[in-house]
Amino acid sequence: MKKKVATILLLLIGSLFVSGNQSPVIWEAKVPGIVESVKLTPKGAYVGFGYIDVISGVLWYRGNVSLYSLNGSEEWSQEVGFVRKLESFDDMLIVGTDISRGPSDWFGALGKVWLLQGNGSIVAGNITYGSFFDFDLKDALYVVDGWWVGEGRANETWGRLYRWEIAEDGIKQDWFIELNGTLGRVRRGDGIIYAGSGAPSGYRIKYYFGNVYGVSEDGKLLWSVDTEWWVRDLELWRDKALVGTGFENVAGKLFLIDKEGKIEWKMDSFYIEDIEINGDTAYIGGIEGNTGKLEALDLNSQKVLWKAELPYRVKVVRFHEGKLLVGTGAFREENGTIYDMGCSLNDNYRNI
Repeated sequence: MKKKVATILLLLIGSLFVSGNQSPVIWEAKVPGIVESVKLTPKGAYVGFGYIDVISGVLWYRGNVSLYSLNGSEEWSQEVGFVRKLESFDDMLIVGTDISRGPSDWFGALGKVWLLQGNGSIVAGNITYGSFFDFDLKDALYVVDGWWVGEGRANETWGRLYRWEIAEDGIKQDWFIELNGTLGRVRRGDGIIYAGSGAPSGYRIKYYFGNVYGVSEDGKLLWSVDTEWWVRDLELWRDKALVGTGFENVAGKLFLIDKEGKIEWKMDSFYIEDIEINGDTAYIGGIEGNTGKLEALDLNSQKVLWKAELPYRVKVVRFHEGKLLVGTGAFREENGTIYDMGCSLNDNYRNI
């Protein structure tokens, strides 16, 4: 299968929000794959990318994590699989990847979470027995995976929530719990772990279902809330789960769920892809039909402060020093679901 080539553009935040024709691009580098994760640190930009190989009917997920200096030179690159998420941890890096999807008619087979040193050398790795989707690093590492077969009916999907301890010599499993539904999001609260199920962001299946699960610190299921539609994102606000769902690119709902599993409120929305919380304001991105949507929501009053429409689906929203960085992309299905074009929102469009 021919690799897709993506371009990394490093944007100087101070220059991104300028008027006129001044370009915010400092440097660019092409990588043989799709860039899904970037982490900026004082050392430079850690970049994770991936692509798919098909060998004898088996889908192999390839990819690297690389470190680029802030002047654009590649310092090192390590092959790990298709990178979905990465975070820095002390002087190390945690990288969540997919490795194999198995036969083309079987979704989800194998993922892996790696612990790397700052120079790119691998310290250790732990297998996930479904496709890797998300992790949260707090007192320990909480990881979720998932897989489905057939057309993705609710009884054809599974997922696991793992709790792993990170030590100097590697990653050690404490416990895991298997839950119904592909698990695409996990967040560690105070005395509770929230996990969300459904088709994870970036994928589609035929049937709609979703749950938010509350799991105890020792790995016991405490409660579940049926969201009806896929959980696309889940973030914490005042130690409660703010949950966004989606249905057929046209509609979604937003829930606030406390640690006892009680829905404090819910409201109709567009198809939600990403939630970013700053203080008591949630910045919510997604799509409605063919139009990208972005809104700011006051979480105390549940009132929309402002709305904006953008080209393509709003896939990523990040708050930085009073500004929003917003990434968008067209969503099409070809050899799996991919984003094939996009743009970024800058101050010339909306200054908050």
